[in-house]
This record gives sequence, C-alpha cells and structure tokens, in this order.
Amino acid sequence: MLEYDVIVVGSGAAGLTLALRLAPHAKVAVLSKGPLSAGSTNYAQGGIAAVMEATDSIQSHIDDTLIAGAGLCKEDAVRFVVERGRDAIDDLIKAGVAFSKDENGEKDEDKQGLHLTREGGHSHRRIIHAADATGHAVQTSLNDKVLAEPNIDLFTNHVAIDVITNRHIDDGAGY
Repeated sequence: MLEYDVIVVGSGAAGLTLALRLAPHAKVAVLSKGPLSAGSTNYAQGGIAAVMEATDSIQSHIDDTLIAGAGLCKEDAVRFVVERGRDAIDDLIKAGVAFSKDENGEKDEDKQGLHLTREGGHSHRRIIHAADATGHAVQTSLNDKVLAEPNIDLFTNHVAIDVITNRHIDDGAGY
C-alpha cells in the first residue's frame, strides 16, 4: 500500500506549486483527473498581473482590481493576492518559466528585464507573459520541476473518489 503525508487534488498551477512547496517536508501524491497538462492552466493565454515597476504600486493594483470587479471582489482577498504577486512571479521564474524579455533594452532592476504589457482594467503595465502562451509556459515548467522531485508521485487519470473507495481494498491496489 502506498502512503502519503499529503494528497493534492489537481495538477494545475496551484496544485503543482503546493506540491513543490510541501515536497521538502512531506511525501506528496498529486492526483490529476486526466493527463498532467490537460487542465485549464495549460491553455491560459494572456499573462499574470503583478506590480513590477517603481512607478506602480500595490494600492494602485488593488484599486484597479476592485474597480474592474464591479463590486464583486472582496477587498481583503484582493489585497492578499496582490501583495504576494511579485513573490509568485519570482517563484515561477525560479521554477524555470521563460517569461518574455523586454526587447527595447530596458533593464529596469524592478522588472528584471521582463516585458510588461497593459491590459484592460489596469492603469499600469503589469502583465508578465510568455509570448501569448503563458499558461503553457507555467504548466510545462511546473511539470518539469514536479517530475524531477523524488518526494512527489503523480497519478494521472485519477479522481479524488478513487482515494476514498480504494482505501478499503486489502489486495494492495489501494492508496
């Protein structure tokens, strides 16, 4: 019988990032309902918003998000995510995501030479992207890191109900 400290349900950006953070401290299983790259992360285009320039601010990003959210966003949740955006980008860069570089030669230390765009609802250039396939770049890089991590086992074509129903099987097929 296989035993794990943690089971992560989902193999998108959130699930794989969590698995990578837990791997130094725990034996982790990741369940993917289909092939590893079949989820939504892989198909996301556009980019990821984060405050990267000195002329931008956390408060400006929060304000833009609340306005674009038309009263549907919870300010404390928006603040939590926006305040951690830069660190999340840094983590993705460390994971090997090849974000597009600024071809104009701008080497602003704040934005680490990354090409930033401005999209609807944003008052500043704060969209970090990998050409127009950011999700694929993120998914591929995280896949590579997870596959190389000895403390993480991946189970494709599994759903959470498999864990519940198989745990009672005594023939060794359970998890």
